Amino acid sequence: MEVKTEENGGITILTPVGRVDTSTAKAFEDSVMAAAEKNKKIAISFGEIDYISSAGLRVVLMLGKKLTATKGVLALVNMPDKIFAVFKMSGFDKILKIYPTLEESKPFFN
Repeated sequence: MEVKTEENGGITILTPVGRVDTSTAKAFEDSVMAAAEKNKKIAISFGEIDYISSAGLRVVLMLGKKLTATKGVLALVNMPDKIFAVFKMSGFDKILKIYPTLEESKPFFN
């Protein structure tokens, strides 16, 4: 698994590629936490993953808590239906901001 990183209008966009599971969660955590040290506006684009486990969900929740504590913001975007279903089942759709596209999330960052 790799995590692509790009900047767009002051927002760091992280795009994990492949699977986020117990064997890749640590690498995912290292990438997202390093990004949060550099920028307090983070979007995670899920368009290039096909699976996320509870270990991956834990990383997303940790990042959300870290950004909230430092007055940052986190948006989750481009989520395929099967990935959204995992977030919905876990109740994370109620505590994290999820948008269909990056463009639709941009007002949240202002």
